[in-house]
Parts: sequence; structure tokens; C-alpha cells
Amino acid sequence: MTRTDTVERKFEKDFAFLLCDSDFNRLHAAFMLAATALAMNRSVIIFATGPGVLALCRQSATLWEKEDRQLAMQGVATLDTLRDALLSMDARLLVCETGLRRAGKTGADLIEEAEVIGMPTFLDLSAGYKLITF
Repeated sequence: MTRTDTVERKFEKDFAFLLCDSDFNRLHAAFMLAATALAMNRSVIIFATGPGVLALCRQSATLWEKEDRQLAMQGVATLDTLRDALLSMDARLLVCETGLRRAGKTGADLIEEAEVIGMPTFLDLSAGYKLITF
């Protein structure tokens, strides 16, 4: 009998992705993982704070236009394509109220589906979720 046979394992099924950075590669990886989790019938929360807020802004495509164009030429989903996929698969997109101010943005700068909340609300909503930080 192996150790895995004798020890009950508990894995978190759902994921909360914390976006703290505006680095394109980190955001793309986060969106790819989130889309994969959703495709596997996992619940996903995206919580953006600080510079990560930019990923949920209406004008985000202009920030990473060069990187997105390169991905499209390689046949890889762009950041906007992935964000649209997250929305179509019912990911919950949340933005930190303080992070929004820190990024110099307002609620009007965000995509319509993004919800502005405080950190305590995020912690309540993501209780029991596997937290992954980008």
C-alpha cells in the first residue's frame, strides 16, 4: 500500500487569482491558467490590485498592443481574447478599491463586468479557494 492510499488528500477545487503586477507575461499566464481551470469546471475569481488593475481596464489592449500582436502571429490567444473567454465562462472579475486608486483609475475605466470591492470582501469570497498570485 502506498502513502497516497492511506492518507486522504484534500485539494482545493476552485481558484482565486490575485493580479498584483502589470507585466504582460504574468497577466497572460494568469489568464491562461484561469481559462484552463474554467474549462475544467472549476470556479475562478480574478482579483486585481495595484498595477494588476490595468488588465481589467477598457483600454488595456493599447497597453500591450505589441505583445498581443506577436502572440496573434504565433497563433496564441491574446490577453483580450483570454479575458473575453474568462467572461464567457463566468469568471468573477473583481478589482480592489484601493488598487484602483493606486493605479490612478476609476470605476469608469474598467470593463463593464468588473466589480469594485474591498480586500475583506475578496477574502470572504475566496475562502476555500486555492490562491495563486501573479
